[in-house]
Amino acid sequence: MKIDLEKLDKIANGEIDALIEGLEDPDTRNKPQFLAAVRKFLKDNQLETQPEEAAPIMKITKDLPVFNDVDAG
Repeated sequence: MKIDLEKLDKIANGEIDALIEGLEDPDTRNKPQFLAAVRKFLKDNQLETQPEEAAPIMKITKDLPVFNDVDAG
């Protein structure tokens, strides 16, 4: 099947926008399921940050709780 790359980009951008909205919402960003979805998105897309690039992300996520026992599967 041939996929229209413009449509695929629109879907990917919509997913990214939804994740950003969730991170900005205090109620959503504290939910383990949401955090698992963010981690899965980053992992699935092989997205990593370098320490010098992490400062803006750290600023957004500094108040997020850490869930060490969450099963992302």
